[in-house]
Amino acid sequence: MSSPALAVIDGTLCQLARDGSRAGGHAPLATAVVEFRRGPLRYYVREHPFGLLPGIPNLYCLDAAFRLQWMAEWPTPSDPCISIAGEEGDTLFTVAGSGAIVRLHGPTGRLLGVDRPMAAAI
Repeated sequence: MSSPALAVIDGTLCQLARDGSRAGGHAPLATAVVEFRRGPLRYYVREHPFGLLPGIPNLYCLDAAFRLQWMAEWPTPSDPCISIAGEEGDTLFTVAGSGAIVRLHGPTGRLLGVDRPMAAAI
């Protein structure tokens, strides 16, 4: 069975029917969906960080039926996720605004580690 076609339309993650019409989807929690990535039986979603309540991460996971599964255990609320970089096994790699690589457990959203960028040599 093929994967459903997905797109971000007007800030909403939409599942598209064969004719291009919206067949379902997920409205953003606060602002607008800006990026998503398919995982095994799930979708990782990144929202624009402005508009979320303080302490609420802008990265979360939905199951195949677009139900919220987890919100990321994000290390620094003032340094939001700016990119979903990839997935290797059960590890989801993301990038924070500071450039730090944040590693999360894909099935649960639990924080596995943070790799900070090295300071530029002068």
